[in-house]
Amino acid sequence: MPPVFHIGLLPGRPVTEMAEIVTYAEDLGFEGVWIADSQSIFRDAYAVLAIAAARTSRIALATGVTNPVTRHPAVIASATATLDELSGGRAILGIGVGESAVVTLGLPPARLDRLEEVIRAIRALLSGAEAELDGQRFRLTWPVAPVPIWLASSGPRSLRLAGRIGDGVLFQVGALPALVRWALDEIDAGAAGRERGQRPMQRFIRLACSIAPDREWARDQVRGYVAGAAGTAVKHVPPDRIPPSLHADIADMRSRYDYYAHMSTEAPHSELVTDPILDAISISGTPEEAVPRFRELIELGIDGFCLPVTTADPRTTMRVLAEDVLPHLR
Repeated sequence: MPPVFHIGLLPGRPVTEMAEIVTYAEDLGFEGVWIADSQSIFRDAYAVLAIAAARTSRIALATGVTNPVTRHPAVIASATATLDELSGGRAILGIGVGESAVVTLGLPPARLDRLEEVIRAIRALLSGAEAELDGQRFRLTWPVAPVPIWLASSGPRSLRLAGRIGDGVLFQVGALPALVRWALDEIDAGAAGRERGQRPMQRFIRLACSIAPDREWARDQVRGYVAGAAGTAVKHVPPDRIPPSLHADIADMRSRYDYYAHMSTEAPHSELVTDPILDAISISGTPEEAVPRFRELIELGIDGFCLPVTTADPRTTMRVLAEDVLPHLR
């Protein structure tokens, strides 16, 4: 099967404009869109997804991603079920332990065992059953339907958890084939413990990406996102998997990271993203440079890509991807 291509969007623009960008992504042929959920930095993810659902007919609509710290699992289940109803069954629940959404509130991320408990509770609610969590029982009293639950994962334990219980996994370890191969091996190890009857799991890589005819413009545009993604990699991937000089460069950049400028192209910490970091974490440059790098990752056996589009001109970036890159990969 050819790989599937989704895009990721940071809802830093007015909600109606975000919905228009999602509509354009559908027109270009992208199969899905993931909207970041980080209340202190961006507009509300579910509000953006709801308006996008009303304006589209085919594209999958995902939280990219939510967390069980700032949202109670019953709230997540209700919002996701509502989106699924509104979109005619196109919702995907992307969930993780929490990063910028919790850090900006001074809260710790969820533990992985807590994330597993929450996912089981949400699954029960979306099946119409009663859920139990922290000694409390609760349910949704209106008609709902199961929705695919995808885990955002980067470290070995979270990758194995995703392989074991997820309907899909959105993993972010960078663009180096060796790291991607390692992540896939960890997911597959977890998948050995899947329960019978679970739907087949999808393995998507979330990959920083900026493609344009102007190579330097493309690379500068993605440095802000790469700063955040590189920090995730160095925090969760075992140090012996990352080249020492690269690990040191990322750690230095990460020590000065400002979460209130999370993944922004204007963030001061983006200036600390060296070219080696950029090449290790992203695919950025011209279409001619990008195609062989995508092919290299496709050959590892992933099911699809989620490509966050964080450039100043997202429509042009998506168009270049759709017209000059994807036809060579499908």
